Amino acid sequence: MADRSRRARAATDRLPGLGRLEQLVLRGDGLTTTSLEVLTGEQVTAHPLQHWVVAATDDLSVAGGGANPYTGTASLAVAAELRRAHDVLELLPEESLLVREVLLRGATQVWATACVSCVVDRLPETVVRTLATSEAPIGRTLHQAGVVTSRRLTGWGRRPAGRWATQLAGVRSETESIPGREYVMTLPVDGRPLGYFVEWFSPAIFDDPSDPNGRNR
Repeated sequence: MADRSRRARAATDRLPGLGRLEQLVLRGDGLTTTSLEVLTGEQVTAHPLQHWVVAATDDLSVAGGGANPYTGTASLAVAAELRRAHDVLELLPEESLLVREVLLRGATQVWATACVSCVVDRLPETVVRTLATSEAPIGRTLHQAGVVTSRRLTGWGRRPAGRWATQLAGVRSETESIPGREYVMTLPVDGRPLGYFVEWFSPAIFDDPSDPNGRNR
């Protein structure tokens, strides 16, 4: 994914394949689910594909076996994100990561997907309980619990759909370039990183319904 977060840049129509609306979502600091609901006019819910807790001291070399996602071992693709989260989130030896892969689904279609790693020990118990017993999105759960956070964008642009091609609405192939972003969620009180997020978006949510050349929702 092209990293455009290192330089301040005004919204422009001249970025290849990224209009102002895409930039608003990718570069903004609003809740992802709220943005999707505004753009699609649908209620958006999170459907976890994988959800488990990994101790900082766990041997990540076993995470490439492609085991059942609910046994506690990650697929090869997620293991790569998990290793990066160890560094980005400054995980301490005594801490654990809550790792999730989710589909953000509207009435009938998936509008976005996300890989999320959060430090369990830095989350309120009520939030951990909600995430463990429901399909609630992490960002919205934190917001409803009164946990104030900020986002540090680390990358945004377009990237190949890859394994999400069969999930995201309107995506035609794994090589298709789609909008995506990466960011670190931090606690503004002490600046500690709380979570690491990688998100992919269906291009169909940015289509103009009046454009005959656009995709139909």
